[in-house]
Amino acid sequence: MNTELEALLVVQQHDESIRAIEARRDSLAPRLAALDKARQRAREEVVRSEAALERELDRLHALEARITEHRVRHDKSVEVLNHAHKLKEATAAMAQVEAAKRVLAEEESELLALSRRIIEMRAATTTHRDAAAAMEQTQSIARAALAAERDGVDAEIAAATALRVASAEGIGSALLSRYDRVHVRRRARVVFPLDSDFSCGHCDTSIPMQRRPSMASGNLIETCEGCGALLYFRVAPKGD
Repeated sequence: MNTELEALLVVQQHDESIRAIEARRDSLAPRLAALDKARQRAREEVVRSEAALERELDRLHALEARITEHRVRHDKSVEVLNHAHKLKEATAAMAQVEAAKRVLAEEESELLALSRRIIEMRAATTTHRDAAAAMEQTQSIARAALAAERDGVDAEIAAATALRVASAEGIGSALLSRYDRVHVRRRARVVFPLDSDFSCGHCDTSIPMQRRPSMASGNLIETCEGCGALLYFRVAPKGD
């Protein structure tokens, strides 16, 4: 086996190691996404609670304004009743007073129910805020652990990549370029030995007869016509 092929096989081993480390790094992404999703749900729950509370407070303020207006009308009707000198005027004023009383009673009942509901909604909003804050605190620990794990994996990738670069120095630019093009496309093993019957060690495609003698020397690296892998003939050690 020539030295360039030996270096290429070492590079391939480094690439396999790098892919394995990158897979570990990629496995961190779903864990981070799960944290993000849980935090987003908690934040959205707080926003929904606050928005619902704000709507009810607006209703409360509007209802309080109506009650104030109706009380003024009621007081005016009472004043008219107190100053009425004729039966017809008194009867009309009394009707207005009674109508105003009914409206006020209904609105004050609604105000009481709305006030109770607002108290409950404020408590719920506080609960959601506390839950979101607790989640942030808990997640800060988990996120720090994930970040540390990712930094460690990145350091492993950097170290493995440095070894790969050093190993690639023993490969000619043309062969290394061929290898890199296939590796970028496949993201898997690229170089395979020929089987004893001169078939591809990856897809079993047979090598044409006219190419076999030149490859039998073990010095050539050819591309498989079936799968695009790089192929070499594994020469048996002397003495076997």
